[in-house]
Amino acid sequence: MNERFLFRTVLVPIFSFLFCIGCYHSDHPTNHYLSLLGGLSLEKRITIVGDSLGQWSDGFGLRTKLPLEFKITDISVAGYTTEDWLQNRNRMTEIPTDLWIIELGTNDAMVYGTSGFESRTLELISILQSSPITKILLTTIPLTNMSSIREIIRSNNQILRQLKGTKPNVDFVEIELLFESNPGEIPLYPVSDPIHPNQLGYELMGEAYRKKILGI
Repeated sequence: MNERFLFRTVLVPIFSFLFCIGCYHSDHPTNHYLSLLGGLSLEKRITIVGDSLGQWSDGFGLRTKLPLEFKITDISVAGYTTEDWLQNRNRMTEIPTDLWIIELGTNDAMVYGTSGFESRTLELISILQSSPITKILLTTIPLTNMSSIREIIRSNNQILRQLKGTKPNVDFVEIELLFESNPGEIPLYPVSDPIHPNQLGYELMGEAYRKKILGI
């Protein structure tokens, strides 16, 4: 009798509570990503280094997509290539940052093709990794609807994927395959602009970054 009473009044509530905790889900970072961004410090500093995709989307909406402990700085500039950012490195290095998001490549494809893309990206990573705990998220950018640069971007994106295994604290966000897997009847670009996504396209990119950062 006492054992049955103990089970019903003590053990059952405890098991129920633990079960609820295990099922709970939120948009707060997992422990894995909290450790990547500096443990339990109150502020996680993210800086976006990009081109028109970052600038025109207001940093892919990450200021409203991420929890309040994330501070988002977007210094993206329309028309910029990796070389442009190398020439303006002081603008980047003066910003204290825990996680860099690099969203570049469309203009590189139009200006340089595949020539020098890997070496410029590696130099950019070296500049931004001023601290051994600084993290970098590269972006395999959308191929666009411009046929003349699609295969160039595809080749450059593959270079970015391979860098993950050769550089410490470097990862990438898979945007190319996200766009390419989209059903054709749902347009991700305006009819008049084959390079810059529409609002739905930018929303897909923002969600991909959000999930990567939060580890969900």
